[in-house]
Amino acid sequence: MNARGYQQYREQSLNTMTPGELLLLVLDELVKRLMRGDLALQQRDYALFESSIDRCIAIVRYLDDTLDRKYEISRELHRLYEFFSYDLNRIKIGRNQEELNRLRPLITDLRDAFRVAEHTVAEQNGANAASSISGPRNLSEPGFEGGRMPYGSSYS
Repeated sequence: MNARGYQQYREQSLNTMTPGELLLLVLDELVKRLMRGDLALQQRDYALFESSIDRCIAIVRYLDDTLDRKYEISRELHRLYEFFSYDLNRIKIGRNQEELNRLRPLITDLRDAFRVAEHTVAEQNGANAASSISGPRNLSEPGFEGGRMPYGSSYS
């Protein structure tokens, strides 16, 4: 497959995702980067470790920046994201394997909770799917793989 065709396929995939699916994509990337950082730390590849943790911090900041603050759950998520950001910075500075091993399951659990919520919403909306299909959202902004994320801001 040529590069242009793959790029079009990728853009189409992003255009047809629900906001919940896009959020899960970002959270999956966060978990992946945490695991990459963990492996790099074990192998003493500190440059890769630091770049992985920096990317994790950027993802957590993005998630926090895109919250709609008018909802109570957003205020709670903001506090959680602040904790994640603080802990990730501590992990990076101290190259602390123990703290990384303690934080990773918390982030994985959050991702899994959002996955269950997305699945539940999809099941509830299944009966109304035909009437609630909307056109593609604007995913052409710079940022997360060239796309617009669930709550507004782009991720870079």
